[in-house]
Amino acid sequence: MFEIIIAGNLDAYRTEAEIADDAGVRVAIVYEGPDGWHTEILDRRQELSSSAFNALIENAKETLSHYVNRRGENVPREMTMGALSLWLMLKDDGTAMGRKL
Repeated sequence: MFEIIIAGNLDAYRTEAEIADDAGVRVAIVYEGPDGWHTEILDRRQELSSSAFNALIENAKETLSHYVNRRGENVPREMTMGALSLWLMLKDDGTAMGRKL
């Protein structure tokens, strides 16, 4: 069993989907950069050819696609870390972290 956790990466200026196993250990990170989608496998024990795991990665991409600043492009200047975090978490429905902005 896996879960998808959406997080703002303040160091890389992007929104990521972290895939964790049932023990809470991150096994992969999915993100979109200016050059396209990327998946970093952190636990090589995962079955990369597994259709279930591949579907989970596609689900992570679909979830991330609703975050308007996910690529971290054109970051507003002089933002505090808190403001940057909210900016990375802004969704296409006008919410960030479940709250309307």
